[in-house]
Amino acid sequence: MSGSRTYETIAVAVTDDGVATIELARPDKRNAINHQMVLDLRDSTQSLAADERVRAIVFHGRGAAFAAGADIGELRAYDSARGPLDHIEFIQKVYNAIEELPLPTIAAIHGFAFGGGLELALCCDFRIATRSAKVGVPEIKIGVLPGAGGTQRLSQMLPTGIAKRMILLGDPLPADVALGYGLVDEVVDGEFALEAALALARRLASLPPLAVRAGKTLVHGAAHVTLRAGIEAERAAMAFLFQTEDRVEGMSAFLEKRAPRFRGR
Repeated sequence: MSGSRTYETIAVAVTDDGVATIELARPDKRNAINHQMVLDLRDSTQSLAADERVRAIVFHGRGAAFAAGADIGELRAYDSARGPLDHIEFIQKVYNAIEELPLPTIAAIHGFAFGGGLELALCCDFRIATRSAKVGVPEIKIGVLPGAGGTQRLSQMLPTGIAKRMILLGDPLPADVALGYGLVDEVVDGEFALEAALALARRLASLPPLAVRAGKTLVHGAAHVTLRAGIEAERAAMAFLFQTEDRVEGMSAFLEKRAPRFRGR
């Protein structure tokens, strides 16, 4: 890998084929998400989004799991309501920004993704899990609730009763069950979630970046606008894409029966 940069709680690298990896790297804490990790996630994703080499990002965890929830030891140290409130507002802003990244993102889940770990995965465009993995939001068991968008994203993605069971009881879902509800997109055998995520990222990286970005924006926007407004946005995106070099390359390659080489222009 090339293009590495050092962070305190994560490891970031970029491959020559345009795939970036962000490894959550606190294995002794089951990759629990503390304030420093949120800072590192903010800075690394901003940097990768500005890097013209990068066309897709894969998040994964070091050690036995993708990520536990928030670092409870850190949260317990707050002696007033203001500290946790500021932290929750900060992590929500960072997670929202990750969800809105122009690059496609993939979470490779093994072991478990609980609490803030699952909430991070929910911000990704795709989630691939090992068959033995579990996902959940157990915060109710320590007297609080998911605070990084979990109550809202789970409620939008799941049937109401299943979302309530996860949030109000803290019950996790096995990967196969999560797949059935669309909470994860693919389940793989063994411990090959990262390999499957990298393969998907390479497919995404080979596609025209401007079209991928526009497609992601349109899909996200569809949840917040009327059908008519969404169709108008689609028309504007198509008008823009028809002016790009990648559109010319894609159509030429199709007619010439060769592989296209997209440059993001």
